[in-house]
Amino acid sequence: MYQKVKEISRTLITTLVISVYFGGTSQARTITDISPPTGPGQVGLFCPQVQTPVATPSPNNDNSITPSPNQILNFPGLSCSPKNFQAIAPIDTQLFVSPSGGTTEYFITETVVNNTSSIWNGFKFQIGFGINDNFAPPELILVPFGFAIPDFDFNGLGSDVPPTSSRFAQVLQDGSYNLQWLGGTVAPGESVNFTFSIDVPDDLDGNNFYDAFTIRQTPITKGVPEPTSITSFLTLLSVVGSGFALKRKQGIE
Repeated sequence: MYQKVKEISRTLITTLVISVYFGGTSQARTITDISPPTGPGQVGLFCPQVQTPVATPSPNNDNSITPSPNQILNFPGLSCSPKNFQAIAPIDTQLFVSPSGGTTEYFITETVVNNTSSIWNGFKFQIGFGINDNFAPPELILVPFGFAIPDFDFNGLGSDVPPTSSRFAQVLQDGSYNLQWLGGTVAPGESVNFTFSIDVPDDLDGNNFYDAFTIRQTPITKGVPEPTSITSFLTLLSVVGSGFALKRKQGIE
């Protein structure tokens, strides 16, 4: 089976600050395809290594149509949909992007199955870069002047579509790069449906800082604390020490 695989081509500088400069000539992003999900949440589950192409019929459509005509249904697509969690641990999915000319919004639907032995009391989405031990959330990345990165569009303002969940009643705002669901449960063997929107924004001044980003998903159970910021920082320090770089994958067969 032929697999088109990619890696990010630029090294990301890790720090505790995020800096974005607004101005200059815009160069935007559209999502071109999605890699198979990976991570400890899958345990030994095999996901067919099939890259999912993404159609964008309306590029640069931010806040223009409800719902967005740019839809990614049954995320992540051809590989491991619905997404099955075998453990209370993250699963990462990389989305690859290409310049287009303005901010593009995508409306995403997904079904997640609880194949663990624990009741979920919440569920978290995070945007970042890299996968598994090399995952870096935006708060630990220095974004140089003239750059902007993807974020969740969850305000429900204007023509935006707010996120929904079939099992959880409350979504917490934790910056623009996190969606955390609470106010419900998902028992072992049950599934939960989510919808949400993401904005893939302009890179400014003609820059090309990244060509992929990651959506990390993690179930939440009572008594299982989420990683603290200091834990994440120490993880990032170890990544830096080993030469943390995100490289663009080459096509392999």
